[in-house]
Parts: sequence; structure tokens; C-alpha cells
Amino acid sequence: MVATVEQLAALVSGRLVGDGNVAIRSARPVDEAGPGDITFIENERYAKLLRTSPASAAIVGPHFRSRRTPMKDDLAVIEVDDPIAAFIAVRNHLSGGSKARWTGVHPQAWVAPTAKLGKDVAVYPFAYVGDEAEVGDGCTIHPGAVIGDRARLGRECVIHPNVVLYPDVALEDRVEVHSGTVLGADGFGYRQVDGRHVKVPHTGKLEVGSDVEIGANCTIDRATFEATRIGEGTKIDNLVMIGHNNQIGRHNLLCAQVGIAGSCKTGDYVVMAGQAGIKDKTTIGDGVVVGAQAGVHRNIPSGQQVLGSPAIPVREQRRLFQMIARLPDMHNKLRELTAQIEALSALLPMTPSHDGTVGFGDAADDADPAGF
Repeated sequence: MVATVEQLAALVSGRLVGDGNVAIRSARPVDEAGPGDITFIENERYAKLLRTSPASAAIVGPHFRSRRTPMKDDLAVIEVDDPIAAFIAVRNHLSGGSKARWTGVHPQAWVAPTAKLGKDVAVYPFAYVGDEAEVGDGCTIHPGAVIGDRARLGRECVIHPNVVLYPDVALEDRVEVHSGTVLGADGFGYRQVDGRHVKVPHTGKLEVGSDVEIGANCTIDRATFEATRIGEGTKIDNLVMIGHNNQIGRHNLLCAQVGIAGSCKTGDYVVMAGQAGIKDKTTIGDGVVVGAQAGVHRNIPSGQQVLGSPAIPVREQRRLFQMIARLPDMHNKLRELTAQIEALSALLPMTPSHDGTVGFGDAADDADPAGF
């Protein structure tokens, strides 16, 4: 689809600056855009790229031109409050939009007679919906997905291919689960009896709040007795492991390869960067930021930022990193000082005194140590 910059400005309710008759064929990031493309700049750090970009138009934030950001004179600009949202809308428009959503139950899907399906659901081939499961209005279950017995999906959930929901898993509204993820498997719990590891039965549940998105190949275990819970609005990246009995707060961001051991609790708006590991029975307060590859072994109060393993406040950890970077120089200086001391010792041989101590040279035994 081709549209003029003026038409696109109207689409996103933006303010047009420049030639509105320029034809736009596609929307691309600023480092890939060429003639006939529209791009966007959200952060002013990248605004200088507009000076050399061959793009024909750009979507920018408010007051962009009032700050005299350098750009080409002939570049058509659309000013909006949210450049990313506007760029996405333009990109979808130029690509012709998504095709109409299919609804129905495919003949090659299996839906148990006791399962309950809401309105406008889509159950694709080779999907499985177990006994007494409930699927809310507008849900989509892609090929190969398994919805276990008594599992419950709220409205407009999206279950991507090959996702497995074990029995009794409950998802609230608008939850999206990406391919390969397993929800509600048993936790890693064993007791040692007579020299053997004996499994502790996990009879609890997994409850996932509204507007949660769970990435590909994640695992979230059910509780031992009650429920593992994921708070509403939380976003979970690929390859994240959440152990049994965890209570994850609202609007958390858990990045790739985060691992959370059992019985932990997080507050709201917690961020865990890639490969962070959390010890079992740890409590993390509201707004905490856990840095990449951090190893958290203790409770973290609200508002802190921690880094390193063991994790400590970021400011302290950065000082340690700086000291570690200086260790080679410090080692060399220590070797130099050691060599100087050895040289001085050779020039001033040590002599024993009458009281058994060792001193330099032939100083009298009764000499005043102050030099008087």
C-alpha cells in the first residue's frame, strides 16, 4: 500500500511539517530506511541520524523542531506524542493490516465433551482441550497446544503452538503464552527417606493474572499445596524458570534466563535482567532492579538496585568492579615495592639487639627512639 505523508499524519493525528504530498511505501527503522520510506525517532540521542538518512519522512516526538535538531531540509516530519505507537500504526497500515481472525473448532482438534468453550474461540488442528476445561470468549489455541483437565482460560487468551498447560492451571484475561512453554508442571521437591530421594507430591495450582505475557520455552511450576501466582501485567521473556510456590508481583519484567527458586516473593514493578538467579525463600521489594547475572541470596528492600554475585547495591558493586580492573597495576606495584624492600634490606643488614628484637645497623642499645 502507498500513502502520502499527509494521509499518514491524519491516520496518527499528528502535526505535519513539510511536504505532505511525498509518497510513502513502507515504514522502516532509521538505520534501514531509504527513499520512499518513513522512519521514526523516539530518543534525541539518535536524532543526528536524520541528517544523513535517505528516508523520505520521519515520525518524531513533540517539540522536536523547536530544539533545532539537525535534519535534512526536505525531510517531511510528522510530530506526535508517542512516536513508537504512531510508527507501529503506520507500519500496519502500509502493510495492509492483518488478515481476518479465523474462529471455530477444527475437525482435527480434540475438545473433551465436558469442556466449555466461549464465544468466538479458535481451536486449531491437533490442539487438545481436556475434561472440564474452560476456554473464555475470544481465546485462540494454536496447533499442538495442550489445555489440561480443569484448566481455565479467561477472555482473549492466546496459546501459541506446543504450549502445555497442566491440569488446574488458571489464566485470567488476555494472557499470551508463547511456543514451547510449560505451565503447571511439578516443582523440584524431594525428601530423603532411607537414603533415597522421595518425591513430594505437588497438588497445588498455578494462577496467572490478566495481561501477562510469557515468552517461549519458559517453565512455571505449580505449588506444593496452595498456588504459585504470577501478578497481572507481568512480562516474562524467553527461557525463564519460576519454581514452585513463588508469588510474583504485578507488572514485573523478567528477562531471558532468569531463574527463581521455590517459595520466593517479589513486589510490584520488579525488574530482573538476563541470567539473574534468585535463592529460594527470598523476598524482593517493590521497584527493585536486579542486574544481569546477579546472584540474589538475601532479601532486597524496596527501591534498591543490586548487581553481582552475591548481589549487593549497584554503587558498591561498581566500586568493586573498578578495584578489580586496577588489580594488575596494583600487583605490579606490589612487586616493585617488594623488590625495593629487598634491596634496602641488602644495604642495611639487620642486627639482633639484646632484647631479641631485630634492628638496622649499629645503633646503641640505649639510644632514644625519638632521636634525641
